Amino acid sequence: MRLISASAVAVLLCASAAAFAADESPPSPAPNEAQAQTEKPKKICHMETATGSVMPKRVCRTPEQIEAERRATERARAQAESSRGGV
Repeated sequence: MRLISASAVAVLLCASAAAFAADESPPSPAPNEAQAQTEKPKKICHMETATGSVMPKRVCRTPEQIEAERRATERARAQAESSRGGV
């Protein structure tokens, strides 16, 4: 059974390699497109533990997302303080 599986995998690999070799290589993207694909936004990752959980989870965000989240938190805090009478 293992021999049949191994030979089936080998045949598939050879067939896909032959098909790939027969195809022309894909055209290279224009310089601007290549830069856009390689310039992914830098993400900052850290571990967060959700309330009620003991398992930390890795969370990655861009600096822009972190700043937007900080501003939203400040707005919510200011709104909560104003509804309490500024206490």
